[in-house]
Amino acid sequence: MSRKKLFYLLVSVILLIGCSADKDVAYQYETAEIIDDTICHLKETLLRNEYIIRVYPVTFLNYQRDRLNASIKHANFEQNEFIIYRIRYISDDYEVIGYVAAPSDFMKQNYPIVIYNRGGNRNFGRLTPNEIILAALQGSIVLGSQYRGNAGGTGMEQLGGDDINDVLRLIDISESFEFAQQGGVYMFGASRGGMMTYIASRLDDRIVAAAVWATNSNVFEAFHERELTMQRTYIDLVGGTPEELPEEFERRSAIFWANELQAPFLIGHGGEADWRVLTHQSVNMAAALERYNMPHRLILYPDADHGMPAEFAIEVFEWFMQHPIGE
Repeated sequence: MSRKKLFYLLVSVILLIGCSADKDVAYQYETAEIIDDTICHLKETLLRNEYIIRVYPVTFLNYQRDRLNASIKHANFEQNEFIIYRIRYISDDYEVIGYVAAPSDFMKQNYPIVIYNRGGNRNFGRLTPNEIILAALQGSIVLGSQYRGNAGGTGMEQLGGDDINDVLRLIDISESFEFAQQGGVYMFGASRGGMMTYIASRLDDRIVAAAVWATNSNVFEAFHERELTMQRTYIDLVGGTPEELPEEFERRSAIFWANELQAPFLIGHGGEADWRVLTHQSVNMAAALERYNMPHRLILYPDADHGMPAEFAIEVFEWFMQHPIGE
């Protein structure tokens, strides 16, 4: 697939409404059509999973569909049918909200699984269906979490504390996807989601390859590099300052345990315009991985800010393909 076409896939979105009572409905850009009933197998698989409480269809307003339709026509997709569900699942003692998306032909293609970790905290930066679909457009089955306490879930997130279990639980759930590639998953996270990705790779060897964008690797430094509002967020969610809780801040700082990561990492970052996460956070992390001879690649985009450029998204999926699942 050409880079130009892959770029269009990244910037365009298609909606497949979830399983109704009897059939799945694929929303295409000119008409709504009933597609193969076997797609309901995704919902049935989700409902059989011991960790999932409920599966919801995802719907969009008309103006959102119009925007999707315009993008689809502009991109001239060959594969333009996808299915997406909102799920409510159990992690520890909490009910957590998340999403699952897949191309409509997932029963035939044996796609890999990608766990996508959102950025932000609490309801700021809340995961959207579009983010999940954008990843699925690359040819994968994608799962993502809102983290506990957000978007209608129970409990309270901890910005990289025990809420890491909400991410690891998605890997557990994906293991029941017999129609997907077996032997591990890929993981990608941006900003705070990248921190979750680092932590997950330290704890779980099922992650075959990982990628992060604009991610803090030293949260001690990040705390003092941010404004008072963000410092208060750290205090609220972590439970105190770096001076009060050094163990908790180290737990969230991959640079201190870079040698414990169990997956090869692609690291991307913008330039001086990114004031939320300073570029040295990624540069120093790459240097730490280099010292330990850990597999990684660093790509810097001097003109980019905190938002991820489409070019890096292309690099992410090429990185994944360089590390085949099951090998």
